[in-house]
Amino acid sequence: MDQNLKIWHLENFNFFLELGMAEKKIIHQNTEMKTIEKDEVVYFQDDLAHSIYFLKEGRIRISKFNKKGKEFILNILNPGEIFGEASVMGSDVRNEAAIAEDKVFLCIMKEDKMKELLLQEPLLNFKFSQLLEERLEQTQRRLEDLTFKSNQQRIIEFLKISVKTSENNNGVFRIINYLTHDKIAKLTSTNRQEVSSVFSDLKKHRIIDYDRTSIRVLNLEKLESS
Repeated sequence: MDQNLKIWHLENFNFFLELGMAEKKIIHQNTEMKTIEKDEVVYFQDDLAHSIYFLKEGRIRISKFNKKGKEFILNILNPGEIFGEASVMGSDVRNEAAIAEDKVFLCIMKEDKMKELLLQEPLLNFKFSQLLEERLEQTQRRLEDLTFKSNQQRIIEFLKISVKTSENNNGVFRIINYLTHDKIAKLTSTNRQEVSSVFSDLKKHRIIDYDRTSIRVLNLEKLESS
């Protein structure tokens, strides 16, 4: 990839926003840009962990699989997010799988180079520490939700969280990049039938509407109080 184009991608990545051009050129020399097709695996669970990934375009599904091959979705990552961070923290193998939910564009850096960068740039080190804390808090919230919330409440919580990154059109919030009911079920630790039932009930009460491409939140106040 042309150096100027590659640096442009880095400049438009929030994690590198505060870096000067000299530092971005160093990152350019130590990163690889790669396109991954939809449903292609970036890395498998138990693969060796040697790299960290910066998601520029598309979405990445982070999942765990049990011994029978059943998938449990941990998170859906959006552009601007980082994954594979455990490699920088000393983990030799992946604890999860990363799968392209759409066609994605990635910036890949070897873990030793990332460690060097974090040592050289205190601000990045601080932002990276914040990221790890946020991921830990997300995991704790998921565990609390499983313990204290019903299946219906977890499905509705998924919608509330999704609204934060939705498009607002005169009070109607359009959640784009629609997940199937099966994937929403895996993300909320429920099942497809329960997701369909909750969505149908919310649609009946004109709180949401949906089709194969998007979910539209028609009454955010009622959704928030559900």
